[in-house]
Amino acid sequence: MSNNIGLQKRISTFSLTMTGVTTIIGSGWLLSTQKIATMAGPASLLSWGLGAFIAMLVGFFYIEIGSAHPSAGGIGYYSHITHGRFCGFLTSWINWLSIVAVPPIEAQAVIQYMSQLSPTFARFYDLTSHNLTGFGILFAFLLMIVFMFLNYWSIKFFLRFNNFFTLLKVAIPVLTIIALFSTGIHKENFGTNLQEFMPFGWGSIFASVVSCGVVMSFNGFQSPLTFSEEIASPKRQLPIAVLGSIAISLVVYLLLQIVFVGSLSPDTLAQGWGQINFRSPYVQLLLLANFQLLVSAVYIGSVVSPGVCAVTFVASSARIMFSLSREGHMPKALSTLHSKHNTPWNAIILNTLVGSIFLLFFKGWYSLVAVISVLHLFSYVPAPIVTIANRLKHGRSARNSGHFTLPFAHVLAPALLFLLSVLIFSAGWPLADGMVLLITPGLAFYFYYEYKEDRVGSFWDAFKGASWLVFYILGMSLITYLGNHTGESTQVISHSTGIWLLLILSAITHVYGAYFAYSNETYVRGKPKGEDLPFPIIPE
Repeated sequence: MSNNIGLQKRISTFSLTMTGVTTIIGSGWLLSTQKIATMAGPASLLSWGLGAFIAMLVGFFYIEIGSAHPSAGGIGYYSHITHGRFCGFLTSWINWLSIVAVPPIEAQAVIQYMSQLSPTFARFYDLTSHNLTGFGILFAFLLMIVFMFLNYWSIKFFLRFNNFFTLLKVAIPVLTIIALFSTGIHKENFGTNLQEFMPFGWGSIFASVVSCGVVMSFNGFQSPLTFSEEIASPKRQLPIAVLGSIAISLVVYLLLQIVFVGSLSPDTLAQGWGQINFRSPYVQLLLLANFQLLVSAVYIGSVVSPGVCAVTFVASSARIMFSLSREGHMPKALSTLHSKHNTPWNAIILNTLVGSIFLLFFKGWYSLVAVISVLHLFSYVPAPIVTIANRLKHGRSARNSGHFTLPFAHVLAPALLFLLSVLIFSAGWPLADGMVLLITPGLAFYFYYEYKEDRVGSFWDAFKGASWLVFYILGMSLITYLGNHTGESTQVISHSTGIWLLLILSAITHVYGAYFAYSNETYVRGKPKGEDLPFPIIPE
């Protein structure tokens, strides 16, 4: 089940960067640009900029603590180091939820583009509602099974040729950009003044970042961090890989948004931005521009790009579940490895089943992407608090260790927490409250195994380390319910009052979580010293 050979530090900076790019450029380039344009108009360009800024800011905090504690365990591992067992579980659970829901959304993207290939595939997708039909859901289940078996047999193949797949994934949207630019851009579509450029105000920009796939797309910036045990210089390579992957992807997404908005017929926009309703946005734009050959390439990209992401994230979610099981939070069967392929087969099956449940409840790409984005935002919340707590817990050694140290972190940390809170608030109720419902099953597992393993006596000490996160989630849900309830015509509190309450909530959470709630105990891994994961490290 294990070996005593350490992970080899052989990953180059280029390959490390490609792990980020390949998970950022997934189904987002195929579908997000249209949805953002319908919500924010030409100001959709600002949505991508804001999403990249959030990813970079969160990335800086991850880089600091990731270079100090290189690990494939991600934020759950970091939270366990600083705030104890319960906080580590909660952050791992939230991170797992945000990842296990990615494969079904990539399957939906594949089907949406395939629905234009023939009348048979057209029955899989309802253009009016942008949801999968019954046949579409069944086909999505089949795709999930394919992702599962590819993971089971040949995930090493995808890792080994990751650079090739990434370059292919980038080449197709770049060719699409060049082709649509060559046909000419309608500059008037971007407006001649601020009102025309930003027809729906700043609120639509914040909302589109959450509900249109911007956050989901940029979430792939975490992937290089999961390889931090396999690189020679985390201090040098991690900043280049994380920030480089965000920058490369931002340029691609901005250019895609420009050509999408600029390629629309002014007659189409005369009916309003909300009336844009392409089944396969770039396929239809390329057909109108008479680029039939490139249309075939886009169809290839519509399968390769989401498909590779889905296979990777199935493995990633299985690995998190494997880790939770090994730490004693989940059934032991989930940390059992296949005797022949040495993969966490039971965890892979479980995650495929959970992903399929997401398909039943969220039948369309646009509805599921909003849920995933809120989960991602919640998973970012620990980053600034854990980083500051790590400095305090380890004192001078954390600052003088030779690892990357973020300047002005004590100012940026509360600012980032407030910004994340505003984005979650913008998503509205009932999206924000879904977090509480999704966390509940995890708490049941945690309490059961704490009792089973006779760890109840130390529960309150463990709860102190996570109390700031529980306080934040409950406070965030309450403020969103009172101030941005999408099902109510009137709100209990005004939008501006909600923002002020978010500022207070963020300040209290930051001060308490970073300066008072961290654990003074030394973290001990849940595995024997020198034991490495017995299967490939997969991006989370």
